Amino acid sequence: MEAIEAIMTRRSVRKFEDRQIPDEVLEEIIRAGTYAPSALALQPWAFVVLQDQAFLNKVSDYCIPILLLHMKGAHDGLSDLFRSLLESKDYSIYYNAPTVIMIAGKTTNRFREIDCSLCAGNMMLAAHALGLGSCWVGSTDVAFDNEELMAGFSIPEGYSPVGTISFGYPAETPETGEKLAPKVAWVR
Repeated sequence: MEAIEAIMTRRSVRKFEDRQIPDEVLEEIIRAGTYAPSALALQPWAFVVLQDQAFLNKVSDYCIPILLLHMKGAHDGLSDLFRSLLESKDYSIYYNAPTVIMIAGKTTNRFREIDCSLCAGNMMLAAHALGLGSCWVGSTDVAFDNEELMAGFSIPEGYSPVGTISFGYPAETPETGEKLAPKVAWVR
């Protein structure tokens, strides 16, 4: 798959088949992530590969009531849709993906969030090029202050969480959403 094609056709996948991704494929995705640019080439990232569904469900169960509380009073179309998902019986913030990868950044690096986000973008594009689906899961951030749950993530010392991505074999092919015209200012 050509790079531009991968960029233009990658979508956030929220339904996955019930089968695990081989370790060598996950290693290739992580390796692709490490080729992302980083400030001063410091590469401030570390990765935690999570496949323990009981633990992922525990994190999801912790996050859902907090997310619902944060949404109290928000009533637009997207808020109402997200609320109905959060309230549904078998909902998981990780969409029941077989693998979730947490990207953590070196805590002392002031550009860790930018650099790790660039790394995540590479990983999601690599997954797509390899026939996998992925979805950045921002909802995990409500658990970042819970020391007990964070201990379960086994984040290396000196690193702090930046984000989580669900990965798996897609059980859906999402449509392309409307793309807004870019706002561009030319300074010549």
